[in-house]
Amino acid sequence: MQRWSCPEGFTSTEGEMDFREGGRWRAVMRSPDGKDLHLVGTYREIVEPERIVFTHAWLDESGKLGPETLVTVNLTEQGGKTKMTFHQSGFASEIARDGHEGGWRESFVKLGSLIDALKYSDREMVITRVIAAPAAMVFAAFTDPEHIGKWWGPNGFTTTTHEMDFRVGGIWRYTMHGPDGTDYPNYVTYTGIEKPKRIAYDHGSNAQHPSEFKAEITFKPEGAGTQVGLRMIVGAAERDHYVKFGAVEGGQQTLERLAAYLNKSA
Repeated sequence: MQRWSCPEGFTSTEGEMDFREGGRWRAVMRSPDGKDLHLVGTYREIVEPERIVFTHAWLDESGKLGPETLVTVNLTEQGGKTKMTFHQSGFASEIARDGHEGGWRESFVKLGSLIDALKYSDREMVITRVIAAPAAMVFAAFTDPEHIGKWWGPNGFTTTTHEMDFRVGGIWRYTMHGPDGTDYPNYVTYTGIEKPKRIAYDHGSNAQHPSEFKAEITFKPEGAGTQVGLRMIVGAAERDHYVKFGAVEGGQQTLERLAAYLNKSA
């Protein structure tokens, strides 16, 4: 829930769920300007995997409970996909209703992206994006330290390349610098290169830990652009750790930064 259940620009900083009928839930969302917003509710009905009914209310700064609404989520499987019907009722005003509708819509976009990234198997995360540039140009952005240092990594991160030997068996050794000043060492060993279609590699933290997970980047022409696929392969027991760490969002933001960089360079 913390990965997706907040509008664009917001982050979910805390959350607790007692997921049973009569159980309580609470969450804290942080707005883009740094304000914490507190939400609480109670699960009224759970019919797995068809329906979830729960109450939803805000707490003001004094801890006073605001107007309570009722949310009903119905899930229906249709040909290997799921139709979700979301209904929220009991609003005090049309303005409140419309504000919730916009926030939930943005949240569901995040939910769809997260599911798309995790649906292949319990050992994979797959993130795709169509970039408005030919495959050869997109592929080249991954092969040169001067290029990759300008867009690689999630929002707010910068990258320093210490060594890049772009060939099968070659090494890319680099440090990612987080927005809070934390440094993250990275160690990549290229295991497969098919120009301009595919790059495969083992990803670790250093020469003593060279393969903590495997990754593959694919480049497929789509119209006038290129569909870039970023695939991470981890142990089944480890995927939850990577998801909680923000690997899916980090991959999405990295491809967004790549698209912006190539658009600026065109």
